[in-house]
Amino acid sequence: MPYNYQLSEEAEWDVYESYLWYEKQKEGLGEEFLEALDAAKQSIVSNPKTYRIRYKRKVRAFVVTRYPYLVIYVVNGNDIDVISVFNTHKHPQGWKKRVK
Repeated sequence: MPYNYQLSEEAEWDVYESYLWYEKQKEGLGEEFLEALDAAKQSIVSNPKTYRIRYKRKVRAFVVTRYPYLVIYVVNGNDIDVISVFNTHKHPQGWKKRVK
């Protein structure tokens, strides 16, 4: 079944801020971060129910390879709704504030 993968506005902002931060650290590192997120997306879309439920509302989390980030998402039918692309070094449980 094909899935529709969509980022919330908050998740899009998370990605944007993180990209800018990594680019400031080293040119090209932001692009590598985006590639890691694309690989995460492909893994999630391939089998979204594989990843562990972490919180109420059947919220799941995918650990991004090489970066301290979780892709926090909910599967709603054919939709994969990304709530947050969360930096675990900032606030380890802060993504829970976005779950209603």
